[in-house]
Amino acid sequence: MKSQGQHWYSSSDKNCKVSFREKLLIIDSNLGVQDVENLKFLCIGLVPNKKLEKSSSASDVFEHLLAEDLLSEEDPFFLAELLYIIRQKKLLQHLNCTKEEVERLLPTRQRVSLFRNLLYELSEGIDSENLKDMIFLLKDSLPKTEMTSLSFLAFLEKQGKIDEDNLTCLEDLCKTVVPKLLRNIEKYKREKAIQIVTPPVDKEAESYQGEEELVSQTDVKTFLEALPVGSVVCWSMLNNRLHPPTSPPCHPKKEKEREAPVCTIYCKWSHHGDCK
Repeated sequence: MKSQGQHWYSSSDKNCKVSFREKLLIIDSNLGVQDVENLKFLCIGLVPNKKLEKSSSASDVFEHLLAEDLLSEEDPFFLAELLYIIRQKKLLQHLNCTKEEVERLLPTRQRVSLFRNLLYELSEGIDSENLKDMIFLLKDSLPKTEMTSLSFLAFLEKQGKIDEDNLTCLEDLCKTVVPKLLRNIEKYKREKAIQIVTPPVDKEAESYQGEEELVSQTDVKTFLEALPVGSVVCWSMLNNRLHPPTSPPCHPKKEKEREAPVCTIYCKWSHHGDCK
């Protein structure tokens, strides 16, 4: 696998007898009914729902990904990400990549949202007995149809009972039925906080920023992951240091970038203290 902007396939690979669509068909033949449902769920928000609802096979999903420019012979990384998430890592070989290469590129090329990843992880941790108990707790607000853990969570999302900023219903269900899954929710909250602190840098603005980074994004991630869930991080000074407001200078070759003040203090609010 190669980085973004590069082709994954060598000239010899392109000239081989197996075409890209044939490789997709091979992948399709190795995926079951539940795998297809998993793919459809992970593509929510990226592919129109009506198209996903009409998809009955993996090849149908692949066709929609091709139409939405989410998948191509030159850059099939999104499909690699999907296969990685649904634990079909052996099928990555048909995309000429490995599990390690996907893991290396995910931090910068991930397309599936943290929230959708969370719901998928939770669905994997909810067994039939857990699901039965959760359905019992919400019986009055659920349709009288058979549900899987994935379709159950998808229904809660569709009804607006849960979203990326509102996990109260999920937390209550997990706390009552499967307490161990609360760890997944706590992990999601930490990762979401990191995304807020370190948003993607605009490429144009990035060209005007200094080369020296006194506080790396890795440092921020390590720091935030060490905080207890529920702490409010006073990160504005740190965020300004990592991503200072920039505007292109009138004469880039002559003017130097104005040095931003160095943030030397990490701070957080506790329940009984102020940010100092």
